[in-house]
Amino acid sequence: MFKPCVVVMCAAYCFAANVIADTVQILPAAPRYMEPVYARILPDPFLQDQPYGAKVSMAGNVISILLFLPPPDIRAIYDYDVELGRLPSGTYTVQLVGDSHPSAQFTVADAPTPPNPQFSHLPPVPAVNYSDIWWNPSESGWGLTIVQGPTNVLFAVWFVYDASGKPTWYTLEPGQATSAGQFTTFTGPIYKTNGPYFGGPFDPAQVGLTQVGTGTLSFRHSDSGTFSYTVDGVTGSKAIVRQQIE
Repeated sequence: MFKPCVVVMCAAYCFAANVIADTVQILPAAPRYMEPVYARILPDPFLQDQPYGAKVSMAGNVISILLFLPPPDIRAIYDYDVELGRLPSGTYTVQLVGDSHPSAQFTVADAPTPPNPQFSHLPPVPAVNYSDIWWNPSESGWGLTIVQGPTNVLFAVWFVYDASGKPTWYTLEPGQATSAGQFTTFTGPIYKTNGPYFGGPFDPAQVGLTQVGTGTLSFRHSDSGTFSYTVDGVTGSKAIVRQQIE
């Protein structure tokens, strides 16, 4: 039987008035400080209210998920992942709107302890996650894709052009945080890789990795920084900002 719902904007989808999911699974099960957290909704196959979209809100440490339901003629049974965000340390409750009981609870681990300046061997702790696509708006055509893990180790792909204008790319891996005060700085080796043609069979014997230089990413603010490099004897520095995709 189709459950009643409130029509929103048009008849394309509905708010879930009474949603009962079989299971809500938290991914990862034990998230670390500021690590992306997701709720995987595993539906009860005997119910017909399968999510088609979601809206997440938060009050205190309670995260509410309002699910949207499609029209009955296009429904299907499938798992549905909802991003909850990057969260500070604490214990959180996930509540499906329309359900009378909490669906899941999880705890985010404590934030790393900032190092004591007297013990320089301890790594600095950046307070910002720089995962994004970065570029220089006045130099369209090249950029950096950065992924910063929950342990603040950074992996970056630099896509540029060589001396003949041929597209090429390099990787900075791993980028280790070397400072986290006025400037947050990551430094690491830069590699160039080669491998088999993507349109043919994959041959692991053709994969090669060669270090060609070093790079440093330095951030004064959360949305801007500088990429300095020495690659194949060429030294340079580029101002970068987050690329806005709207």
